[in-house]
Parts: sequence; structure tokens; C-alpha cells
Amino acid sequence: MLQTAHLGRLAHLQGDPNRVHDALEVIEDGALLLDANGVIVLAGAREAILKAAPLANRVDHGAAWLLPGLVDGHVHFPQFYATAAAGTGLLDWLNRSIFPAEKALADPGAAAPLASRFVRRLLRSGTTTAAVFGSQFLPANAALFEAAAVGGLRLIAGATLMDHGAPEDLLQTPEQAYAQCKQLIEEYAAQPLLHYAVTPRFALSCSEAMLETCGALLKEFPQVYLHTHINESPGEIEAVGRTFPWARHYLDVYARFGLLGERTILAHSIHSGAPELTHMAEARCAVCHCPGSNLFLGSGLFPLRAHQRHGLRVAVGTDVGAGTHFSVWNELSECYKVQQLQGHTLGVAELLYLGTLGGAEALGLAAQTGNFAPGKSGDFIVLATEGDAYLAERLRRCDSLEDQLFCLIHLAGPCHMKAVYAGGREVSA
Repeated sequence: MLQTAHLGRLAHLQGDPNRVHDALEVIEDGALLLDANGVIVLAGAREAILKAAPLANRVDHGAAWLLPGLVDGHVHFPQFYATAAAGTGLLDWLNRSIFPAEKALADPGAAAPLASRFVRRLLRSGTTTAAVFGSQFLPANAALFEAAAVGGLRLIAGATLMDHGAPEDLLQTPEQAYAQCKQLIEEYAAQPLLHYAVTPRFALSCSEAMLETCGALLKEFPQVYLHTHINESPGEIEAVGRTFPWARHYLDVYARFGLLGERTILAHSIHSGAPELTHMAEARCAVCHCPGSNLFLGSGLFPLRAHQRHGLRVAVGTDVGAGTHFSVWNELSECYKVQQLQGHTLGVAELLYLGTLGGAEALGLAAQTGNFAPGKSGDFIVLATEGDAYLAERLRRCDSLEDQLFCLIHLAGPCHMKAVYAGGREVSA
């Protein structure tokens, strides 16, 4: 069986750096050995791996960095062209800019090419795994799953569910929502890279009947995810309190309908209180931090340390279109800044962890991707600085490879990604 050895500077996390000593592994003269199916066989020092596999095909990436494929824990497919849209806050922004953009996907002729562009843009930005809010329209969601299958993107996605609080042509009844979800779940169940998520937009867009339908789908199909928003803005939280007066807090709404579990992804969670964080942790939910989006909408600063103290798994998301770009790599720099404003400094190991292995753990996919452990999928990016004289000179002045990697998180971007591989296949061409 033909193997392939990719040569370059390797860096990946072997565990959570807050729990595992020396979790960040950096190998200057490294190699990543893949089998013919694109599965990782070995990762380590180049000399040792080439000695162990002398007949392997070699792909020499020179001085480029080989890093695990990035994990985007929260992004909206229908908002692909709604970036940098004006609004005075979350609810105003939705009504003024986002709902009109989402209506456009009612046209299957527009949705299919958009899905292809969306998947390609994620891959070219270094994202090989993504949790995606889909469209309200079945053909658009089918196009998204098909585009991901062709492109090689590991996808968690589902129809965005709403039955009130939005324009009429974006709404569906609970019965219609159930039928669409069931059809998509059953149609793509056999494809290992494609996962379905029951996706109520947020509590304000769903009646109790719709939330009951979401809970029923989770019981009927225990393999699926639940992906929604929580505690993103003060105005949203106040409106949830008025709409569901029986709830002690926002999380109570989801808990009442059985929507919390280890496959639940809660985006934002900026203003979650201690009782909510405790309940999230007990239910083994995951949270997605979207720093660029939170800053753009003025929603607030995510309290990472509070979530970590409660033992919650945390991913990072671009949240396009509230986020203004598709790069998880650039979001890691925004994570650093948001925590700096709260008096917490994140080191390079924790930053890289959040965008790779930590994201995979949050999404329940760490057995498949997230680092270079043997048996995982060959998902990785090739980050090169050739042609960027300033960045090359800045890196030359660093005292260590770890310092270089820290600089790259803040100074490099998708333009420096020479190639992206998913399952050992180049997908960025």
C-alpha cells in the first residue's frame, strides 16, 4: 500500500494545554506519514519517519508549517454575502440585513452555486471541519451537503428552523420542519463526513411547538446534533424572558424541551450566568466562541475562563455573516484580543488548541480529526511565508519556533495557506 510522507515544520496539540504538560508539539524537521486512504500513520521527526517508510512518496513543503485542519464551530451558509452589513445590534441587524439575504436561497438556481462557493471558501481558509447553520429551504440544504461531500469538508449542518418572529417566507410549521429534517437525516446518514444538526435559530424564532418538534427529532435520531444560539446580546435575553416568562433563564427554555446533551452546540454564550454554565456542563454541552462577530455587533466579551472553570468544551467560530471573514486562523487572533481585554493572556498552545483539537473535541469529532495522532484523518494546512518579505523578516527575529507560531497566528492569513488537505487529498486547488 503506497504511503505519502509530507515534509515540513509540524505543530499540533497532543491534549488540552491547560491539563496536559507540554501539550504543544513542534518539530522543525518533521514529517507526516499518510496511508493510501489519507489516514495518518505516523507524525514525528523526518529522519525517523523516512527510515521507517523508505518507499513512501515524498512531498517536500520546504520550510512551510504543517498544522492540523481548522475547526469552525459556528458559521451561517445563507449569510455568505451578508458580511459587513449594518445594524445597531443583533435583533436590528437580523431584520435589516440578514433575513433579506436568507430569502435569496429560496431559488434553487441560486442556492447550488452558493453552496459550492461557500464550501470552497471555507476549505481555502484552512477549515476542514465546520458546524454550519443551513438554509430554511430544503433544496439549498441538499446543495450544501452535496457540495461538502464533493469538496471533502467534514460537515455538521441542518435546516434553520423558525416559525415566528421573521418574514413569512422564512417560516415553516413544526410539521414542515420535522419533514425536512427527517428527509435530510435519512438521505445523508450513510456518508461518514456528513452529520445532521437540528437547528432552531434561537428561542425567539421558535414556538413551544417548534421546540417540542426539535426535542422529538433528537429522541428519534440520537446520532444528530443540536445547534443553536444562546445569550448573545442583552436585548435578546430580555426578549426571551418576556416570551417565556416561566423560564428562570435563557437555558431553561432549551432544557425544558430536551435540547441539551453532549451533542448540543451553543453559539456565543457571552452573558451566561453561573447557574446556566453549571447546567451546560452537567448536560455536557459544547459552546462556540465567535469573537469577531461579537465585536462587530457589539454583543460583549466572551468569558472564556468562566466556561473553562465549569469544564465546558469550547470551539471557535467565524459566525459569517456577523463575522466579517471566513478564517478561523484569524479568529484565533481575535480570541487573544478579547481575553486580553479581560485580563487573561492566551499562549500559543491554547490558541492553536482552540482552533484545532479543542474545536474537534467540542464537536465530538476528536477521534477523527484535530491533531496528528495515528489513525486520524489526514486533515492539515500548509502555511508558508514565501513571498512575504515583511513576515519572513519578522519571523527571523523570533527566539523560538513557538514564538514564530504565535506571530503567525496574528500576522498570517488565508493568503499564506499554500495548500489545504482533507483526508490526505488536496482540497484547496
